[in-house]
Amino acid sequence: MSGNVTQRGKLACADKYTRAEHAVKGGADMVAELPAEYACAPAEIFALGGVKVARLCGAEELWFGSECGDIELIRAAARLTSPSNIPYQKRVKEILEEGVSYPVAMQRAAREFADEEVAEVLTSPNNMLGVEYVRAAENLGCNMRLVTIPRLYSSHLSEELEGGISSSKAIRRAAKEGDVEKAACAVPDYVFPVLKNKDSSAGFASILKKTILTSDLKNICDMGEGLDNKIRKLALSCSDQDELALSVKSKRYTFARINRLLMNIALGNTFTAQRLKECAVSYINVLAVKRESRHLLRALARPAITRPRDRIRLNIPPCLTDSADLLFKCCAYDYDDKMKLI
Repeated sequence: MSGNVTQRGKLACADKYTRAEHAVKGGADMVAELPAEYACAPAEIFALGGVKVARLCGAEELWFGSECGDIELIRAAARLTSPSNIPYQKRVKEILEEGVSYPVAMQRAAREFADEEVAEVLTSPNNMLGVEYVRAAENLGCNMRLVTIPRLYSSHLSEELEGGISSSKAIRRAAKEGDVEKAACAVPDYVFPVLKNKDSSAGFASILKKTILTSDLKNICDMGEGLDNKIRKLALSCSDQDELALSVKSKRYTFARINRLLMNIALGNTFTAQRLKECAVSYINVLAVKRESRHLLRALARPAITRPRDRIRLNIPPCLTDSADLLFKCCAYDYDDKMKLI
């Protein structure tokens, strides 16, 4: 599970230990953290980190959600978009030169090289993440069985509450606008209290602006050419992260990518995609575990971190996840850094 920063480029609505507790109450046996450098990254890197951590936890199967719910279609889309498919990749580059975003270029090229059913897979965000899970498992030589679960009812981008199953975006919007009670039917009872948590966006905006004005932005993860100057020029005139992201976004750079970039600026993230592909996960930060499933801690392929003194004992240096945790505590609220035993 992502920790205190998410792939949408925002701080999470509740701290990672609380959300991990919710996952265990919802049926999980153990929850391990996806390090911040993978959590706040494009789908390719996010999926790669997820598969790395799952493999180290001893997972025999990898389950993920998708809009299409068809693993063979997702595999076909993964083959089509593979870096080894030179004609397809060449066409994507040609379309990118028109100034469109990478997802749009992938979709347009796909319609020229595959049937509509396969090309349609690339139009939905969870399908795209599924494609990257398939590719990551292959690249890492994992023999995990891959299974996909179809997304039901509410779309990923829906901003309206739709009864018992609503998008997380709609739930967050309701909470932000003060309609917390309306969102009650869309979350379990034990999750509902976090919807009343303090909105962290104002505090984050101040930290983000200070970092933009006082730091060298050129080497920040996924920084596009010229974006650093544009961000610095617009930073002070925008009231919050979303306004800044909307001001910076363009046909080439999506809103989600810009938000991730802004979060990485606040974190001081200078990881490159190549470094993340090559580096190993050296420990597993366990956020929560079911009481009767504690034996899983002994099966991990890397040392388990369950409290701060474990890191001291193992001589683990500060990392980007620490920066994410401090950022959350500054903007939202403090919490106890300790694994939850449920």
